[in-house]
Amino acid sequence: DDEAHFNSTLSSILVPRVVGSRGHQQVRDYLVQTLRGLGFQAEVDEFKQRVPVLGELTFSNVVGTINPQAQNFLALACHYDSKYFPNDPGFVGATDSAVPCAILLNTAKTLGGYLQKEFRNRNDVGLMLIFFDGEEAFKDWTNADSVYGSKHLAAKLARTSSAAQLAGQLQPLPRNIDRIEVLVLLDLIGARNPKFSSFYENTHGLHGSLVQIEKSLRAAGQLEGNNNMFLNRASGGLVDDDHRPFLEENVPILHLIATPFPDVWHTPRDNAANLHWPSIRNFNRVFRNFVYEYLRRHTAPVNLRFYRT
Repeated sequence: DDEAHFNSTLSSILVPRVVGSRGHQQVRDYLVQTLRGLGFQAEVDEFKQRVPVLGELTFSNVVGTINPQAQNFLALACHYDSKYFPNDPGFVGATDSAVPCAILLNTAKTLGGYLQKEFRNRNDVGLMLIFFDGEEAFKDWTNADSVYGSKHLAAKLARTSSAAQLAGQLQPLPRNIDRIEVLVLLDLIGARNPKFSSFYENTHGLHGSLVQIEKSLRAAGQLEGNNNMFLNRASGGLVDDDHRPFLEENVPILHLIATPFPDVWHTPRDNAANLHWPSIRNFNRVFRNFVYEYLRRHTAPVNLRFYRT
């Protein structure tokens, strides 16, 4: 564990960060600098769009990559914008989604020794950290008024591909979005005793890995308390979130969102004072092991797509 890193990372993100605000710009810049400091190639996918209430805004997805030349990627994602509440300008969205952002950066930090040495320059798999902008609706959640950044990035990745030099001829490669083996999306994490169910049949095996890792760590006395977070069961329904545009492009999704939602969701109480640190530490430990095992065991492309390409 590196709790000091986690705490300082969280405090840098845990500010009001509505798209277009000064806090939003600060967090965007912090994500880029932190990724580069952790050895990632960091890029900003910036675009302008008109939205309800606030008019034209500039959005910025932040994407960090290790092994950008790799054939395929494990993508870990969350959103970094905070929701616009006209009557609550101080809303900081601790579980939604400052804590998930801090978890991704802390996972990269604690796995740093592995990522910078054995993992670096592998051609079979790279690691991608995606911080989506504009997940939150500005008025009412609809297909149009939500997941602005994710829609833009998915469309961009679906349009682009690289070209490989094979036997002196340029061969078209798969679209960049098809190089993502799985998109692991974190959301609404940080409240007491979260429960994570499996949402998609094609990633049920990966969800089962989280169940097993949690069981092993608990048996080894490395987790606090005895509430299981990862449940070996299918969810009763789906939750719309940043994965939607990627799912529509047939990217396998592992959706790690607490259901039921934390009771502080979209209220002024979604702040640092109401976070449950043992639950956060437990999630960090399980998730770090999951990422490490996925990358370490990766030897051949993993194709979990519903429609095989």
